Amino acid sequence: MASKPTPTKTKKTKRSTTRAASTTPKAAAKKSAPKATVVSTKKPEGKSIDAAAPTSAKVDAPELTKKEMVERMVSNTGMKKGEARRALEASMEALGQALREGYNLSLAPLGKIKIARTKDTPNGKMVVLRTKLKDPVASVPKDPMSEAAE
Repeated sequence: MASKPTPTKTKKTKRSTTRAASTTPKAAAKKSAPKATVVSTKKPEGKSIDAAAPTSAKVDAPELTKKEMVERMVSNTGMKKGEARRALEASMEALGQALREGYNLSLAPLGKIKIARTKDTPNGKMVVLRTKLKDPVASVPKDPMSEAAE
C-alpha cells in the first residue's frame, strides 16, 4: 500500500491583485496607435507645397466637454451651474432627436447643420453632418440718426 505524502508547511504569501498592463487584453486595447499623417512629396505644378495644403483643415482640434460647456454657459449668462447643466442637456437631447428624425438644423447664432449621409450600424445610426458656421458679427449698435442724415 502506498503511503500518502506528508504535506509540507509553507508560508502563504498574498498575491497582488493588479496585473501588468501588457498581460491584460483590455489594457492593450486601450493603447491607441499614433495617428497617421499624410505628407505629400509631390509638388503641384506652379504651386509650392504650402499653397497646396488645405488651410482650414485642423487635425488636432481640441474637444469641448459637457462640463466645460456648462462652465462657459455659467460665465456668459450668470445661470446657476445646475440650471445650466439641465438646460444644456435638454438642448442636446432636442438637437439629437431632431437629427435622428432627419431634420436639417438652422440655428441663428450658430449656423446651419445639414445631414450629408447616414448609415445604419449595429450600435445605432452613423450620421455625417455638414456644418456652415456663421462668422461672429461685432455687435455695433446702429445709430438711427446717421441713417436718417444720409
